[in-house]
Amino acid sequence: MIAILRAYLNLSLKVKIIILFALLMTIFSVAFGYYAFQTSRAQIVNKVSSTNLGVMRVVENNMISMQRSMSDWVTVFTMDPFIQKTLRQTERPAEPIDPLLYSGSTSSLMNQMLLTGNFDYVALYGKTGQPIFQMATDDSSGPSPMENIARSPIYERTAELRGAPYWFPLTQDNNVFIQNNRKDKIGMTRVVKDMNNGGVIGFIFAGVNLDTIKDRYLKNLYDKDYGIVILDSAGDPLLQAGKLFYDQEAGGWTDFRAEASGSKVIGVGGEKLLLTYSKGDNGWEYLYAVPVGMLTKELNSIKLFVILAISIWLLMSIPVMLLLTSFLTAPIKNLLLSMRRFQNGQFDEKVEIKYGDEIGYLSQGYNNMVANIKKLVDDVYVLRLREQEAELKALQAQINPHFLYNMLDTIFWEAEEAGQDRISEMIVNLSRLFRLSLNRGKSFTSVAKERELLELYLSLQKMRFRDILDYRIDIPRELDDYVMLKLILQPFVENAIVHGIERKRGGGRMSISGRKEEGDIVFVIEDDGTGMSPEELARLTEPPPESDVHLARETGGYAIRNVNERLRHYYKDAYRLVYASEPDKGTRVEIRIPADLEGEEGDEHVQAADR
Repeated sequence: MIAILRAYLNLSLKVKIIILFALLMTIFSVAFGYYAFQTSRAQIVNKVSSTNLGVMRVVENNMISMQRSMSDWVTVFTMDPFIQKTLRQTERPAEPIDPLLYSGSTSSLMNQMLLTGNFDYVALYGKTGQPIFQMATDDSSGPSPMENIARSPIYERTAELRGAPYWFPLTQDNNVFIQNNRKDKIGMTRVVKDMNNGGVIGFIFAGVNLDTIKDRYLKNLYDKDYGIVILDSAGDPLLQAGKLFYDQEAGGWTDFRAEASGSKVIGVGGEKLLLTYSKGDNGWEYLYAVPVGMLTKELNSIKLFVILAISIWLLMSIPVMLLLTSFLTAPIKNLLLSMRRFQNGQFDEKVEIKYGDEIGYLSQGYNNMVANIKKLVDDVYVLRLREQEAELKALQAQINPHFLYNMLDTIFWEAEEAGQDRISEMIVNLSRLFRLSLNRGKSFTSVAKERELLELYLSLQKMRFRDILDYRIDIPRELDDYVMLKLILQPFVENAIVHGIERKRGGGRMSISGRKEEGDIVFVIEDDGTGMSPEELARLTEPPPESDVHLARETGGYAIRNVNERLRHYYKDAYRLVYASEPDKGTRVEIRIPADLEGEEGDEHVQAADR
């Protein structure tokens, strides 16, 4: 993520504006489209939920009508005097009672049953044996005897209701009524009571096929995409029609049973369904499911249209954005080109200011800056010419260095012939010291040459002061290839000898050390001389007032301040000079400069010095 952001920030201003605009518009369009889609979806779901609740009311009324019709017919049928008389008999009738039912007082009831078609199977039992009456419209056959039925949980539940109907789904597990059941049914059972004393004298079982219920009571209320489930009071499915979605073992279906009715979106088999539920007065529960995808099918086409419209709009807006960003960034581009020409030395650069906006103010500031820099460059150039002229005149007044080297070489050979070895050594060291000091006019040298210069200088001072000067140089050889500003150590060494050790009775000792530390080179110059008071240290390190008068006593302080100025000029803020001294305790100087290898940063310093 950070890499992507960094790459974006490194792009041109025009590309950044186009990408940002396209990104913001895409986010806004997607957010707006998503909000519109979700709002429309919620409204459609709410409206469909209201419609589905109406469908549930129709299903519920139809099922109540079916229950009432079957229950009323069974009540009238079992209360008929002929049926009551037949069931009171202790012995089974010798002849079938079917002809008597269709010709006697029950003929109208039987005709009503045949005409309405409410039943697909009915069986009337006495207390034992086979049914005294049995009828099937779906070729189901083989009624079970009463002894088998009386041992079933269904009979126990029916007996507990004491004459009220008991409704249940007829399955293979609980089917104790029909041995050859042709079609799935919803069954109803009741015990038949004696009208005279209320005792149980019989049992009746009536069944209606699920296909009959679907054709007569649920017609046009479901299809392959819409599902209906009817549950009994115990939560067992009585009927499922249309889309299969109910799985009793999956669980989670009891969450809605606490409410009388309502709707919610559920997930079944990876599909979202709008489930509408209602609970009837008879204890039955009705579920109606519709796939949410079907409800939002038209919204999907609208969503696709919106996506295409946004894409086309973004593509068409790119040329407009290119034109707009070109108009906005053209002044910046002109300003950038002018800056590059200015960097290449064209100091007369100026940009045209057309408008008074932020870019116009920036261009005005740039023009002013260029004018000021040009003036400064002209001033510095003239000053440099004057300095070079003054230096040339000063050099002309000095002795030629080659002449000085040749004369020292002549004196050396004269001393050699005279047998003055000490004088010869002093002359050689002095000649080498002059060569290292001049350094071919370069401002930078190597640590190795600076160490050699210190060794030559101190050897000459040792010859001069003999036993009152003792010194140690500890600059490791691994620092030899590093580059440093020349003659930044020798003035401090000279200052230590002149103002510290030379004034101390009995002489003194000094040490010069160097080390590499965290990307820097640290030099430390210490002596055990007379030291300096805070006032003397301030006079030594603080710049003096401007004056054209030169006094000999100012030489030491001038050299130290000159080193500090040179360090500040070449190393900027990358150096550190710490001067510490106390009377009678000596002086310590620490110089820290960047560790630049020869050929790398050192070349830059040398080039800067040459300029």
